[in-house]
Amino acid sequence: MNYPIGYPFSELFARLGFNLIVRVDIVFDEDAKVYVATSKDVDGLVLEAENFSDLTIEVKEAITTLMTLNKQNPVHNADLIYKNHIALA
Repeated sequence: MNYPIGYPFSELFARLGFNLIVRVDIVFDEDAKVYVATSKDVDGLVLEAENFSDLTIEVKEAITTLMTLNKQNPVHNADLIYKNHIALA
């Protein structure tokens, strides 16, 4: 069973064995030719990389560090949900 991190009682659900979900928004910056990741669930998460694969690796590494710095309980087994946003001009 899954439960979004940051929702009420998410720490309790994690202790009960639920998988916590971290939502990550990803956009491709056409001007800079990089993928950019942000998350409302993890304060300070703003990363960029030249390809999607590298970005996902960086996101996984940064989440634990940022949650520790933000004095949130780090989540080591969270499922990451990436949302791809396409902006049309």
